[in-house]
Amino acid sequence: MKKTRAAYQQLQSKLRELEYAYYVLAEPMVADAEYDRLFQELLAIEKEHPEWVTADSPSQRVGSPLPEGSKFERVAHAVPMISIESLFQEEAVREFDARVKKTLAGETDAVVHYVCEPKWDGVSASLIYQEGQFQRGVSRGDGAHGEDITRNLRAVRGVPLRLRGEAPELLEVRGEVMMRLDDFQELNAQALERGDTPFANPRNATAGTLKRLDPAMVQQRRLRLMCWEVVRVEGGPAFSSHSEAMQAAKDWGFATTPYRALAKNAEDMLQFHRQLESQRDSIEFEMDGVVVKVDALELRRLLGSRARTPRWACAYKFAPREETTQLLDIEILVGRTGRLTPRARLEPIALGGVRVQYATLHNASYIENMDIRLGDRVVVRRAGDVIPQIMGPVLAARSGKETKFVWPQDCPACGTAAVARGEYRYCVNLDCPAQMQRRILHLASREALKIEGLGEKAVQQFVEAGLLRHVEDLFRLDFAAVAKLERWGEKSAQGLKAQVEAAKSPELPRFLYALGIPEVGLETARALSAQFRSLGALLAVADLEQEEAMRQLSAVEGVGEEVAASFLSYMQQPQNRRAIQKMLELGVRPQKLATAEVKNCEGITGRTFVLTGSLSRPRPEYKVLLESLGAKVVGSVSKKTDYLIAGEKAGSKLSKAEQLGVAVWDEATLRKHLGPLAKD
Repeated sequence: MKKTRAAYQQLQSKLRELEYAYYVLAEPMVADAEYDRLFQELLAIEKEHPEWVTADSPSQRVGSPLPEGSKFERVAHAVPMISIESLFQEEAVREFDARVKKTLAGETDAVVHYVCEPKWDGVSASLIYQEGQFQRGVSRGDGAHGEDITRNLRAVRGVPLRLRGEAPELLEVRGEVMMRLDDFQELNAQALERGDTPFANPRNATAGTLKRLDPAMVQQRRLRLMCWEVVRVEGGPAFSSHSEAMQAAKDWGFATTPYRALAKNAEDMLQFHRQLESQRDSIEFEMDGVVVKVDALELRRLLGSRARTPRWACAYKFAPREETTQLLDIEILVGRTGRLTPRARLEPIALGGVRVQYATLHNASYIENMDIRLGDRVVVRRAGDVIPQIMGPVLAARSGKETKFVWPQDCPACGTAAVARGEYRYCVNLDCPAQMQRRILHLASREALKIEGLGEKAVQQFVEAGLLRHVEDLFRLDFAAVAKLERWGEKSAQGLKAQVEAAKSPELPRFLYALGIPEVGLETARALSAQFRSLGALLAVADLEQEEAMRQLSAVEGVGEEVAASFLSYMQQPQNRRAIQKMLELGVRPQKLATAEVKNCEGITGRTFVLTGSLSRPRPEYKVLLESLGAKVVGSVSKKTDYLIAGEKAGSKLSKAEQLGVAVWDEATLRKHLGPLAKD
């Protein structure tokens, strides 16, 4: 269908409005599919009428790649991009406040107000607009000069190609180019899949992307801009404060932080810092502190600057999530499925308020791809409650004495030859003592048979005393002997005996999950139980011809060929069948799954949940139950969240849910919806 030029321009305007709503207001007006349809319509018109295309068309974000080997032009900043002073102690923040007020006391009677905002951990850039059109983008560089990265910045979302509303003759703003944390994780997952070296953090990924010669790569990695300062306005409004300028920036089409507070003194600043740090894990971009600025622009002028930093601003940093330390050794741990997992032993460091001595290294491929060597100085990262991990070596710190890690050929716990399966190595000896202890711990976990009082120390103690030699020995434990062990006694031993006896009548799904079958989680165990109804029926399937057994198992919804093969492999191992038979002889009687539990659950199936606060049962247990009913459980609240399950001391996630209008359930409401599944 032919389009007039006026209709084309109207379509351009509509797409700009949709982008503004999505990237700046975070309030999508249409579904992604509708936006894509309109964008394709725009491209079709421009193909038919290339003479209509303007530089600010939504289609022009991605320009042609720079010639291979081309260097970015070096550009002088009209206003230097100076750094701000970093503070690390509360007392230093109080001193900053006192210093500002003392300096201004002899200059003015004005009351000092500060603006507190996140210190985004990305790549700073300066953007220049003339007559409302984006003309040039420059990196920070050394503060006096930067590189012209205009082509790449045009592909960054949140960078308006044309300003909204009445634009000044000239405008220069500063902002942070960043990558969302979920986009970063996806980027690294793809890199590891290809065998490439992953990026250490979102900031490095962003910096590396902006240095690429192809803007299409910038768009593909979904970089975003967050504006944090207006530095020049000519032929436009004059502002008296930073707050006014940021509102104008938002009106012009820039994304600005939704996390901002005015402060009158140091205590207000510290309160905002504590609040924002507590929300750190639920915010989609990385941040490493709080920036505090004097709000009034006239007071900033009176305060002035030192040689390298302004006197009117500071950055109070969060507890570090990344540090460098020495890699002392790589130890191999044996998991309950026999998987051999490397663990880094480090020179101890304080990270995120915790003393860290060990970190994960994932697998052999990760060590090889990252070229991590014994003796390396390494970057260690810890985010929230996540296990610390090695992000990579500090290559510049190498002395030449570092050595390549050689993966052991045998299991370190029992000496059995390790077998490679994909990118992992396994010990296939089911009587391996390391596996046995972890299999017992898994069997006793809350999501499995829920045997209270049987923790890691107790299992190790029983093994060392010769009371546990096989997993099934748990059900014939000599409790008289347990009572004589250190830190036990008759009462504690009898309490454990009662727990073990109660565990002999588990629901069938929990029993299957407790066996520790690779690839069979609680949700898969429920699906298998719903189909085959009893342990005897499942064992009978495992005894069928391989092809028929695979056909029946993989026909179950949620059980693919890989899971079916893993289930059969486990059930066909003589040691495992003997262990199951021994458990049955010792009185273990797996119960059929109640019919009501396998139906779709109204209000839960297909919905997205977030769990927060203190609940009567561990959050991972509720997560498993919700997912078994077809729900999705995520870590942070967004507009896509259907329900927030809030326990005591729910904190920032509850506040965000209330702001976004997300429905909030207490634990009693959740248990009511779960029905029979909620019973302890």
